[in-house]
Amino acid sequence: MSEKTQKLEETEKKESAFVLLKKKDFSAIFIGGFISNMGTWFTQIAVIFYALSLVSHLSEQEATQAVALLTTFTLLPMLILGPLGGVIADKFDRKKIMILADLLGAVVATGLIFANQMWHLYLLLILSSSIRQFFYPAKSAAIPMIVEQEKLLSANGFIQTTSQLSRLLGPLAAGFVIAAWGYDIAFIIDAASFVISAGLIIFITTNLKAPQKDEKVSVKSVFVGMRDGAKITFTDKIVGFIVVVFAVTIFAVGAIDPVGVPYLNYVFGLGEKDFGLMMTFSALSGVIAAIAISVKGKLNKKLAFMSITILALGLCVTVLAIAPFLPGPVIWLYAGMALIGFTNVGFSIPFSTLLQSIIKNEHLGKVSGIIDTVMTGASLLASVLAVLLSKYISISAILGIVAGIILATGVFFLIVSRVKKMDQTALEREEEMRLFKESLKKVKELPDLTFEKAEVDELPALNP
Repeated sequence: MSEKTQKLEETEKKESAFVLLKKKDFSAIFIGGFISNMGTWFTQIAVIFYALSLVSHLSEQEATQAVALLTTFTLLPMLILGPLGGVIADKFDRKKIMILADLLGAVVATGLIFANQMWHLYLLLILSSSIRQFFYPAKSAAIPMIVEQEKLLSANGFIQTTSQLSRLLGPLAAGFVIAAWGYDIAFIIDAASFVISAGLIIFITTNLKAPQKDEKVSVKSVFVGMRDGAKITFTDKIVGFIVVVFAVTIFAVGAIDPVGVPYLNYVFGLGEKDFGLMMTFSALSGVIAAIAISVKGKLNKKLAFMSITILALGLCVTVLAIAPFLPGPVIWLYAGMALIGFTNVGFSIPFSTLLQSIIKNEHLGKVSGIIDTVMTGASLLASVLAVLLSKYISISAILGIVAGIILATGVFFLIVSRVKKMDQTALEREEEMRLFKESLKKVKELPDLTFEKAEVDELPALNP
């Protein structure tokens, strides 16, 4: 291949990727997601430091435990409602679900203005998290209905770009805004961001109604859907394997969340502005990685790429754990945080794309819900253990244990996926799904033709 031809192909890939941003429906999710995520960061930063002010009269250990419960109460709805949210996304109009969830999110964010006790924060975080369990599966299932399969990697890359951009700008802006005007303005900004996101989604014209089925929606059908989602997830050799590996990784990482801010605050003396700057450095690498993957538009060895990001995450946590014992510890904290954004993006984009490429859209919501629940369960268990361990060992020691688990998991993932040639199998299944979608589309586009269910069943055979 000549150098000129290669450059031409690279240019076409970039143009193909950025064409997505010209699609009105995708841009609504893209821009709305960025605005909503920005608002969410304002609330997250405000809640953590507002909680610290509410428990300032307690001992360091008691305050750490009280703040750690914020994470616990955020995770509980994910564990309980995740499968339900996925089933609902597969039975109703995904557009309406997202709009309603955003509007309810605005109401809860406004309610935080009136919170003046820790139990108020716990209750409102439970409500906020519960609402999002219906939004995320609906959004995940909506994307492949708006975007062609060959552009899913770029689409998920752009979605992650908004997430990382909000992580880049949100904590930084929130830190300065909260320091200047207080916590209430952060909650108002979050509420407004939800309303704007809902307003953008209203203008989506693509039909986002879930594939229609003959069965009526009932309590029984919801539980059957949850059971089917679990069965599809764990009987799929590729998806099931990734979920187990990811769950172990999340179990380790989940121990960081409840003790992270107290670690920075009590060990290093860092406040709102410092925390915001640190999150900005973390997000910067995520933005770069997300844009690079979006422009590339294709990633054949998704599992190998995910395993490398897990190993990189293990190294980052190792740096965070040993930072107190190094000269210039805060500099090492920034160095460790700088790559965490890359690891988040490096796993989530390939995994989301793989799910959307090999799982039927009619099952995508419930499968996403089951996966979110498994990850939440792992994170919740880890947060509880972290709180208990913090009574007996230092937070630095906890981070050291976390780093060891993550590194071992990354090595295991890399070896098993290569030995079993999972990347090759994944590519074959993606092509199988692409052919199935094309065949189904051609049948439905035939003019003035009524076809029975039996005719659709004659399309190429496909695993769930």
